[in-house]
Amino acid sequence: PLQLLAYYTAVEKGCDVDKPRNLAKSVTVE
Repeated sequence: PLQLLAYYTAVEKGCDVDKPRNLAKSVTVE
């Protein structure tokens, strides 16, 4: 999904790495 792609982009930029830690785990599992 686009949302997932946008999330990864934000993570790569280092914008939302500290906050969505649980989300990152969910994405990794998926």
